[in-house]
Amino acid sequence: MKRIASLIIAVAFCVAASSAVAGSKAVNEKCPLSGKAVDSSKVSTVKVEFCCNNCKGKFEKSPTKFMAKAAKGQEGKCIFSGEDAGASAEVKVAFCCGNCQGKFDKSPKKFLGKLQAKKKKK
Repeated sequence: MKRIASLIIAVAFCVAASSAVAGSKAVNEKCPLSGKAVDSSKVSTVKVEFCCNNCKGKFEKSPTKFMAKAAKGQEGKCIFSGEDAGASAEVKVAFCCGNCQGKFDKSPKKFLGKLQAKKKKK
């Protein structure tokens, strides 16, 4: 049963952990689990689904603003409208260490809403 639940989460969010993603731009500067500064070599990718490119564009302008919605979204459905998905976006999430990354990868929905946006430079 645990294996099925893990598979459903993996399919829903297509979390692809990768420890050395060159040139990745994560949406966060603070680890969503610990709140510490991130290590740019500890990055996972989360797939978020949408009904259309308009919804996708809205999300891509400010992804961390909508991560709580993404955490509640259903597999194959748009996080905004709830309609069948036809578009998707990949979001890079960075972590302070491999332990936090591993916990996130096992249960991404639990932590997506805790992502904080990068601070804008003045």
